[in-house]
Amino acid sequence: MNKQSVTSAPAQLRHIKKRASKKPKDSPILQSIFNGIPDAILVIDRNYNIVMFNNAMQNFLHLQKEQIEGSNCYTLCYDTNHACVDCQAQAVFQNMTPPSRIRTCLRDERRRQFEIWNFPISDENGEVNYIIEYMKDITDRQRMEKELMQAERLAIIGEVAAKTTHEIRNPLNAMEGAAHYLLNEYDDDPKIQKYLGLIKEQISRLDNIASNLLGAAKPRLVLGEKILINGALLKSIDIVEYIARDKNIEMEIYLDENLPKIRFDEAKIQQVFINILRNACDAIEDSGKIEITGQIRQRTGENFVEVSILDNGKGILPEDSGKLFDSFYTTKENGTGLGLGIVKDIMKSHGGYVFIENQNVGTCVSMGLPIR
Repeated sequence: MNKQSVTSAPAQLRHIKKRASKKPKDSPILQSIFNGIPDAILVIDRNYNIVMFNNAMQNFLHLQKEQIEGSNCYTLCYDTNHACVDCQAQAVFQNMTPPSRIRTCLRDERRRQFEIWNFPISDENGEVNYIIEYMKDITDRQRMEKELMQAERLAIIGEVAAKTTHEIRNPLNAMEGAAHYLLNEYDDDPKIQKYLGLIKEQISRLDNIASNLLGAAKPRLVLGEKILINGALLKSIDIVEYIARDKNIEMEIYLDENLPKIRFDEAKIQQVFINILRNACDAIEDSGKIEITGQIRQRTGENFVEVSILDNGKGILPEDSGKLFDSFYTTKENGTGLGLGIVKDIMKSHGGYVFIENQNVGTCVSMGLPIR
């Protein structure tokens, strides 16, 4: 590994600064040092114009030299027409303090993460007219750190699951036995039979969830014959209907009657729908509407059966939008932070997708299963 990386950046920049003249772009030594460093470097003036840059910076921007020199750094790097809100260059110009920060570059399709150092270049009068900006790509490092943290969290889930599954099953078995007894006792009452049947069905579902708690990491699918998605969706709506009723939430359902039959794990997809529907109910304080739509949608050249759940609740804060599927990340006071991560894994294991988007009012969650 090249040692001209994070640990050596300040030393390299001090070396550059010693050789920087009043006009840094006129220094062939500085340009030679710049081009010998594998990380992106640029020099900006007080107007945020780029006066010098190295080959790594040019390779990152995928532009010709004449397109870069003299342009604003915020336009080329972050695709904005004004200085970045969190730009630290102004502070460096004022007090010569070289801060560092981590930023996501929006220009790049990969949305790469950079750790950025800002170092002032002073003239003989102590005036700071230029700043060296050193950008270290830490995307892979952060990804590996995140994967490691995720693995540790999943290990904790596995340990908790092993210790608690047995204890969970004991009361579930007792409830199932009681429901079975009552089914026999009140076999002449259709209404009681209906609700006891629902209780037994959900007890069985809870038992499956307890047994497959590690499905957050490796969901196991049970794929039977091709069936309609409408049945699983309507069962899920029945289960959360009481929550909507208590909060005066109107649920509108628009299902295409011509949706094709597809193959999917009904129990797991039902788990997905229940999770999203409950989240939609939670997002609405009191009185509101949830629209549920089922249709055929084409994405990436493939046809999907897509179910969209749109609520008119409080929506998602910008700072939360990128973390919604992270394990243990939750915005709810009593949330576990596992629900959406499990939803994503289940949809992915089916070859499908899930997207969450803020609307003008509320949130829309779109889930698709492939038509194969």
